[in-house]
Amino acid sequence: MSYLVYEFLARTPELIVQRRIRLDQYANIAQISQLIVHLIILFCNFAASIPVSKLAGKSQKGSVAVLARIARSLYFKLGVNVGRGYGTYGQWIFGLAWTSWLGFLCIAETAPDYLHLTKRFGLIAASQLPMHYLLAMPHPYSPLQLLSKRSYALNMSVHKVTGKIIIAFFAIHISLYSIFFVQIDMFWTSIRHSNIVVALISAAILFTLGVTSTGLFRRRDYWWFYKIHLIGSVLILPLLFFHVNHIRIYLFESAIVLVMNAVLRMFSSQKL
Repeated sequence: MSYLVYEFLARTPELIVQRRIRLDQYANIAQISQLIVHLIILFCNFAASIPVSKLAGKSQKGSVAVLARIARSLYFKLGVNVGRGYGTYGQWIFGLAWTSWLGFLCIAETAPDYLHLTKRFGLIAASQLPMHYLLAMPHPYSPLQLLSKRSYALNMSVHKVTGKIIIAFFAIHISLYSIFFVQIDMFWTSIRHSNIVVALISAAILFTLGVTSTGLFRRRDYWWFYKIHLIGSVLILPLLFFHVNHIRIYLFESAIVLVMNAVLRMFSSQKL
């Protein structure tokens, strides 16, 4: 059975080894890319925060002054709302660019292996979880806030975008696997396996998080949104842990962020 340039390849030791090497390689690239993006945001935020008084004494053609003016102008324009409830221009530009980049990482060097493509979407999505959790840390002791001096609102604007991308990629992963099991006539048999059961529960949690994260739901009942988001984001880590072992490194990183978040919240409340 084939789909476009993809087909179900025979499972051989060589194929499994090569697939695993490529899966880990591209997942690592996806996570490292996150760090690079946030370093760029850090630089732009720093440049935009340079006081005008400091720039006044510098040459108008100086590189620092020019970069600062460009960064400040972009910072303002990207923060403008596209429309009520539709996010900012910055969110849309970042979202489209980041989705395209991660989509490329999901597809590159996968053909004609259908299962490689399927697994790649899931692994790339998992690689984005630690930073996604880190962006949600709200208190002033958040590492991202301390390093970049950027606001919680900016972190959350990125968090909302990455959340949608992660859910979308997991949804593609689930859909492709469902097609695979249907085609080999093992769909009902597969859902009896424990690792598939936890995957289905995780999918239900992701769907719930996606629905309750919409602006409409948040505005109507923020308390429920917050509780569902908090509980769901914690529950999904152990569930995915028992789904497959190749994503556990990213789950451990995410768990560390959650623990760090709890500790820093406690420290922050004691300081107050």
